[in-house]
Amino acid sequence: MHTDRRFLLKSLAATGLAISGVGWGAWAQATPVAGLPSGAAPMDAAADVLALTSGLPASAGAGVLDSAFITGVRSAAQTVRHTALQGLDSAPFQRLGQLLGDERSTLLVGLLDDASATLVLDLVRSAGGRVLSEQTHRIDGDAAAWTQALGQALALGQPVPAAPMAAGATARVAFRCLI
Repeated sequence: MHTDRRFLLKSLAATGLAISGVGWGAWAQATPVAGLPSGAAPMDAAADVLALTSGLPASAGAGVLDSAFITGVRSAAQTVRHTALQGLDSAPFQRLGQLLGDERSTLLVGLLDDASATLVLDLVRSAGGRVLSEQTHRIDGDAAAWTQALGQALALGQPVPAAPMAAGATARVAFRCLI
């Protein structure tokens, strides 16, 4: 990503965070998923998992990948909350900032477009959170089974499965952070 584009994205996010007072309806409605499936490993340092996805339209193939990713995360973790970033909407970034400032440890896993991932990972790093893993993939809507396995692996802290390569697909960043 070019430095000019990165600077522009950071500026837009910072401006939105400074002037927005949007409520947290989507976050308040996020419900925990009870019960670990049989054979699943227990969570490591964090009791809660927050899963982030891009929230792109299903017509772009991203909706299928987002759903598969969340299914994988939920199959591996006791308590999962999910939010879709919806581009540069400031509300999810404000909530992430609040989570970074609280005393409770949360595992943050995500599959985002490269611009959103850059903003999220910069927020995590600047607040003292730990980026445990970060990978860039070029996948398309046909990679739903792999995306589900990716979500499960990130939630459990296991090695990430090899990604199918899709020529011409947009870059997606998978990450795992402790905040």
